[in-house]
Amino acid sequence: MTEPGSSSKSDREASIGVAQAIGAYLWWGFVTGFYFKALDTVSSFELLAWRVLAGLPVMLVLIALPPGFRRLKPALADPGKVGIQVISTLLIAANWLVFIYAVVGNRLVEASLGYYINPLVSVLLGRIFLQERLRPLQKIAVLLASIGVAIFAWSKIDDLTAGMLSTSARDFDWLRLPWISLALPLSFGCYGLLRKRMTADSTTGLTIEMLFLFPFMVALQIWLMSSDRSSFMQGDVRIDALLIAGGLVTALPLILFAAAARRLRLATLGLLQYLAPTCQLLLAVLWFGEMIEPLGVAAFVLIWIAVGLYCFDLLRENRNQRAA
Repeated sequence: MTEPGSSSKSDREASIGVAQAIGAYLWWGFVTGFYFKALDTVSSFELLAWRVLAGLPVMLVLIALPPGFRRLKPALADPGKVGIQVISTLLIAANWLVFIYAVVGNRLVEASLGYYINPLVSVLLGRIFLQERLRPLQKIAVLLASIGVAIFAWSKIDDLTAGMLSTSARDFDWLRLPWISLALPLSFGCYGLLRKRMTADSTTGLTIEMLFLFPFMVALQIWLMSSDRSSFMQGDVRIDALLIAGGLVTALPLILFAAAARRLRLATLGLLQYLAPTCQLLLAVLWFGEMIEPLGVAAFVLIWIAVGLYCFDLLRENRNQRAA
């Protein structure tokens, strides 16, 4: 029998965890979008570079906290783990770059769609690579999400096809196809798949990834400045300050999420994660003025139904495990 004091403490810890998780997801949904939108005159590659250049010092401060830098050694001692870290670094860098491109390119709706289907893509990758069995409702959710993505893609292709009538195939902008909605969940899903094979916590893993990226980002920033393509130190103090602040923008939600993960069940985190794409969708439509075609709305409705089924299945499975 659980002691009343213990139950009260557990409830209090859960409440704190929920508040921290909500803070992290709202930050990723709203603050990150506003941040990159405020820098939409800066190239996506320079924004990626400064996410690492300004982020690594913050991560090193975090990793210096107890138990300290010694937690890096186990993750770097095994060559096999280092190889996995290199691949995960490439995946997270690609994910960051695509999201930045989506925000500054007025395509945040596509990014939000990608993050809605991200958990379902992860479930599917688990089935393919880890032989994890899909429960019946998960199968239905993945199917509905696939149909939703196909409808969304068709709505974009149909719109672009109409535009092709007034232009030549040579001048057609193939980047306008809805690849962002697939690139984001696939890159992050594969990233999560690799993280399952690593023992490093999220703070340690991200610090190592930024360490791997740092010399390349320094080289990228030097090249941008030498070729007059950089926005840094060009006389705009606001842009310089925002670029330097990118480290905190990257690290703060991670700190909140890591703290929440220690206090909450994975099922609770799984449900709360949909706050981020919901905020991104609201931000895109209500603040940034992006449009959604009627077919796009139908696609989102299907995906929301798929997400609802996934969440219901997650809650039911978690309840069954607790009862067992």
